[in-house]
Amino acid sequence: MCQWLEARPRRLWVAAGILLAALWISLWRQLSLDWSTNPQYSYGWGVPFLAIYLVWQRLQDRPEPEPDTRCFKHGLWALLLVAGLLPLHLVQEANPDWRAVSWMSALEAVGLTVIALDRIGGKRWVRHFGVAVAFPLLAVPWPTPMEDIVIQSLMRGVARVSAEVVHWFGVPAVQRGNLIFLTNGVVGIDEACSGVRSVQSTLMMSVFLGELFCFSAGRRTLLVVLGLGAALVLNLGRALLLTGVAAKSGIGRIQAWHDPAGYTVLVVAFVLVWWIAVRLRRSTPSPAPMQEPRAWPNPLPAALVLGFGTWLLLVGVGTEAWYRAHELKLTAPVTWALDWPTQEQGFSFDPVDESARRILRYSDGESARWHQPDGSEWFIFWFRWKAGRTSPGLAHAHPPELCLQAGGFRLVNDLGVQEIRTAGLSLPFRVYDFEAQGRPFHVFYCLWEERAEREAGGVDNQLSRWSRLQAVRLGQRNLGQSVLEIAVGGRKDKSEAENEVKTFLQKAIHRAPGA
Repeated sequence: MCQWLEARPRRLWVAAGILLAALWISLWRQLSLDWSTNPQYSYGWGVPFLAIYLVWQRLQDRPEPEPDTRCFKHGLWALLLVAGLLPLHLVQEANPDWRAVSWMSALEAVGLTVIALDRIGGKRWVRHFGVAVAFPLLAVPWPTPMEDIVIQSLMRGVARVSAEVVHWFGVPAVQRGNLIFLTNGVVGIDEACSGVRSVQSTLMMSVFLGELFCFSAGRRTLLVVLGLGAALVLNLGRALLLTGVAAKSGIGRIQAWHDPAGYTVLVVAFVLVWWIAVRLRRSTPSPAPMQEPRAWPNPLPAALVLGFGTWLLLVGVGTEAWYRAHELKLTAPVTWALDWPTQEQGFSFDPVDESARRILRYSDGESARWHQPDGSEWFIFWFRWKAGRTSPGLAHAHPPELCLQAGGFRLVNDLGVQEIRTAGLSLPFRVYDFEAQGRPFHVFYCLWEERAEREAGGVDNQLSRWSRLQAVRLGQRNLGQSVLEIAVGGRKDKSEAENEVKTFLQKAIHRAPGA
């Protein structure tokens, strides 16, 4: 096989290209989980095609390759990156939603591609293809802490400005968190309205056009800044439009305007970025055309290409074998159901908003509320995701510290995890103290992984680095999840609230057969 490859260097380049393409396709398959379930990253579906186009464009004016230096340092870095593929794939298979691992996988793909470019074309090729190779990083979901800060800041900022502007026009409006309270209802400023979706997609488009037109670093920076500014201004206008519609025609009319306005903002933002890029291009000198003939790239060692291909195959087969071997030992999932207290005073089921349904994509779910004789209010949210590749990411995506604070609640205390035993189960509830409009709210949040090993000392249901790694050790992936959130408002004594919640759970929870 080595002699056949060495006979024609082009075969080596083609083989290496196919192996790198397989690595990138595996990464894009992983990222598609966020692209399909998180609206603000839906633009990611177009990034691979744009990246391929940029690489093709750069091939047309590629520089002459530098002489082959066979640097030992490159081989060492390549060896380290290739060796890291196996642990990354093992962890990623059990934690498809772990963004830290997604970033490590993306950097692996970029790093190995850069090393290959350096090996066959030298530093000139790395500089020439660098932006095109790194471009797919724009489709990798931001780290959660960074994303939370940006999202919450944008949403609160948009809500604050919108409330202030409509107040100038005589519409009474008060902003709390990401909500705008009007006399006839409440307008929520979600991720789409905050400008996050357009900000990220506009950033992607600005970088793409800057590379396509071969702008200088200064012009690329200017294009990005102007594009992001346009996206924020347009989304602020959208939020004002929705708030004005709600104030004039009622909250119910928002739904008819919500999506059309969002898509209009996205299209207009792209058109503006394109127009700015064209204006900047007119004053940019055209690059000198490449002179023919171009030298062929430096040859690749056949043993290196074969070794890389063999290792990729072993990584895929080994990862699947690890989880299949453990899945053969799994017993039926441990699931439970909730008996709703329909006899309580003022009990009613609250329909889940359609936009929330599209984002969460749960298999089953309900929300309800009722009043106690002492004036306290109870709110319950229950969702279940059947086993599947998307279930872990969706179940973990909206904890109370994110969602409730977005709704104007202030987090007072995170009291940690308490185990509540009921129906032969030990349910881990994370307990919080919140405050909203001067009223205390005691919140109990349980995320249940449907795995029998939990009661025998298995994976901790509360998401953490340790629980993620423990899932890999136990060979557990794609298992179902349930989320139960109970909020008790108006009860100042939290010990009484805890006792009432425990009593309620002991009556309401019962075990159910796994699905």
